[in-house]
Amino acid sequence: MKLRQTERPPFSPRYWPGWLGIGCLWLLGKLPQRAGLALSAPLAGLLAVAMKSRRKIAERNIERCFPELDADEREDLIRRNFRALARMLLEIAWSWSASSRRIRRMGRVDGWERVERAQEAGDGVLLITAHLTCLEIGGRLIGETWSGASGIYRPLRSPVLEWYQNRSRGQYSCGGISKRDMRSAIRFLRSGGVLWYAPDQDFGPKQSTFAPFFGISAATLEATVRLVELTGCRVIPMFPRYDTATLRYTVQLLPELEDFPSGDLVADLGRVNRLMEEQIRGAPEQYWWIHRRFKTRPEGEPPFYD
Repeated sequence: MKLRQTERPPFSPRYWPGWLGIGCLWLLGKLPQRAGLALSAPLAGLLAVAMKSRRKIAERNIERCFPELDADEREDLIRRNFRALARMLLEIAWSWSASSRRIRRMGRVDGWERVERAQEAGDGVLLITAHLTCLEIGGRLIGETWSGASGIYRPLRSPVLEWYQNRSRGQYSCGGISKRDMRSAIRFLRSGGVLWYAPDQDFGPKQSTFAPFFGISAATLEATVRLVELTGCRVIPMFPRYDTATLRYTVQLLPELEDFPSGDLVADLGRVNRLMEEQIRGAPEQYWWIHRRFKTRPEGEPPFYD
């Protein structure tokens, strides 16, 4: 099932910044892995300076989520987090332009047989994951395993980058589904499709219910539960991780969630959050701490961020 893609924007002055961004990504994608990794250190420093407000968000998130860390340990985690964010830019570039042979040398997928068993039964599969810095290359590795998967994504502000992103992903998947088009996601899952989804961002109270995440009440998207209720799909956790020792990526597919949903929305969302928290703690520097995950607060609570 090939999904409809966005049309290519014209090469006019209005879109030149986007086309310049594509050119930079293309150049980064041609770098050998070790050369790119060497570039990630100075790039991390530039990001920390250019994203001061995001750095403050990361500081606040890490302070509250890891109260056991002292100031020096928190600072070290933030430094490593920005190094992972810089590496993420290279991973995106590699994912969108590198050959299959090159990508396969960079990592592997473990546990894909869990998806195959669900498909043999004729069921759709929802791969739930978190916003980890190596998520893009994890998607590419899955595409190298099986090109029939899709993912739910947040549309980009730049029409040019959105087109390039969808065009690139379409080369190793059946395309993406905008988070604004959940009807297509439902149809895709009902048809037996494999769809990855990262429901760990704060999009406000309308689509969310509060559930614990790192011991903090977090507005948690209900879509994970609703998609299963509406489609009867299987839910398989999927988490990519980068190994700094081997310079390789592993996408781990965990056992299917049994008895999900249970009928208790808060308990189900808390279960998903606990699963993500466990995986994040295994490599905390590889999470998107720059996102305002706790922006929406329960009534009566003070703002989480200054």
